[in-house]
Formats: sequence, C-alpha cells, structure tokens
Amino acid sequence: MTNKPFIGKNLIELEAVDSTNSYIKVLLTSDPPAHGTVVVAREQFGGRGQMGTTWSSESNQNITMSVLLYPDFLEADKQFFLSMAVALAVKDFCEFILKDDIKIKWPNDIYYLNQKLGGILIENTISGNKLSSSIIGIGLNINQSTFDPDIPNPASFAQIAGHTFDLPSLVTDLCSFLEKYYLQLQQLHFNFLDRAYTDSLYRYQQTHEFKKGDRVFKGEINGVTKEGKLILHSNGKEQRFAFKEVQYVI
Repeated sequence: MTNKPFIGKNLIELEAVDSTNSYIKVLLTSDPPAHGTVVVAREQFGGRGQMGTTWSSESNQNITMSVLLYPDFLEADKQFFLSMAVALAVKDFCEFILKDDIKIKWPNDIYYLNQKLGGILIENTISGNKLSSSIIGIGLNINQSTFDPDIPNPASFAQIAGHTFDLPSLVTDLCSFLEKYYLQLQQLHFNFLDRAYTDSLYRYQQTHEFKKGDRVFKGEINGVTKEGKLILHSNGKEQRFAFKEVQYVI
C-alpha cells in the first residue's frame, strides 16, 4: 500500500440510484471525478451484470458500489489484466472477512463453494491503444438472507458467517484490497496477476460439465488467455471460449 490511499478517498454515498456505474458515467460527461472515486448506494434498483444481465440487491443490505479509475498506462489489448486484478482483490477481501476459501468463477463472479457471493462489471473507455477510464461495478451479498427464487445459487456473508456485518467498514476494507491489486497492475506485474488469477479459478483443473448451446460436454479448465478467453481441454483438444459462448453446469 502507498502512504496516501486513493481508492475511496473521494467517497460519494447515495441513498438510491438506478446503477452506480451509470451514475459515474453521467459524472464523466460534466466534471470528471478524481482517480479512485468510489460511489456507494444503499439501494440500487437498476443494477447491471455482464452482457446485459441484471443484478438484484435488497435495499441497505449489501455492497453495491463502483470505482472510477484512469488506467492510461494499460494497453487496450491487456485490459483483461484489470479484470484479473479486480477479481483477485474482491476474492482476497472476501477470504479476509469470511476466513474461508473463495474462488473466481470465470470471468469475474465470486463464489463460495457452488454459490455466488457477488459479481463485477467493468466498463472501459479506450483512447488510441490505451485505456482512458474504467468504471468498476461491484455487487456483493452481505446481510441479505432471502433471495428471489429465480436467482439460481446465491449466498451472502451473513448466511456463511452466521452474523451480520457493518457495511461502511467493509467498503473501507474492500477499497484497500482494490488499491493493493491496482498497484500490482500499475507496476505491470502481468505474470503475477495471471498466475494468481488462474490458481483462484473456480473448478480449475477439475473435470466438470459445460454447456455450449444445447450441447453438454465434459472439460477441464486449464487457464485463460490474455484476452480473457477460457481455455478448456475436452476430448484431448484445447478449446477457447469467449464470455457467454460456454456455460458452467452447476
């Protein structure tokens, strides 16, 4: 860590908003906030996940936040390393609080056993061949105890630990973990991030079922490309899949 933390130094707290990512997007069009600005909402009624999916969260029970960064040192073709850094930060934060093993379900869902604790949505803006801004949305189930039955496999910190948590202090801790890994990224420690991310993958080097379209097949996760494609070995062949091209069977 640096002596002068920057992630969360400028903290914007909202009672309710459609999406913290969308809120930051609006700010960027007028008076761009400082690097490391964090927006936290007690209620998010239009939360978004990857590829247009929705993120549902009970009011004042969970972490729904976004971080604004300006990673202009990072080339566009290496932007998945930012995703790796953020996922590792959230994973380590969860392990620090829960004192239990947490995994990253590719590309960046956070899993406890076979249950989803949270997810990450990163929206990058590119200028030339470099990133100019990144909005990092993070949703984590903290104190919520009941979930929409349409959500297949949710879990919360409170369900796992057996007690509720103070949300503001958790946000402070999470910002510290995010800054730690962002500094690794800033120092271009790509090999470290790749190795740590691969080792943290849910079902890494285990044979499980996957689904592509209507076809279910068995495969083994052997890593991720620098572009973020999942590397699967199946029937003696290596296959690479972009996000949403293949699904885990859980």
